[in-house]
Amino acid sequence: MVVSSFCGVYADEGRQDCLCHYDYERGKDTYPEAHLQVYGTSPALKSMTKASGVRRVAGLEKLHFPVGGRRYRPTLEDIVEFLIVEKFATGRDGWEQVVQENRDRFLEIQLRAAIRRRPDVAHQVLNELPAAES
Repeated sequence: MVVSSFCGVYADEGRQDCLCHYDYERGKDTYPEAHLQVYGTSPALKSMTKASGVRRVAGLEKLHFPVGGRRYRPTLEDIVEFLIVEKFATGRDGWEQVVQENRDRFLEIQLRAAIRRRPDVAHQVLNELPAAES
């Protein structure tokens, strides 16, 4: 069971210039346990905070965007795929297969945990499947 995790995407090796980071903190008090924080500016956010009477304008990095919750949060494989697809990194030959195999393994672990938590739902779904043809 993961209690907390952090994966940041930085523009520099010194980790000073952050694009975004994914956080997971089990039992987080105020914000979603699994969330994304993006660094940047937003005229829309500035306008919204001004209109709502908020005294300080929070940057985008102060917002905690929910991303899937405890069970199906983003994985390292999702971040690797993002970096390659958006051309921030170059994938090695066969990267897609490796990413998908590891993603599938994680999702199976999460599915097994979800079934253990809700066997009644699993039983209902399995009973709804059409009978296998002989």
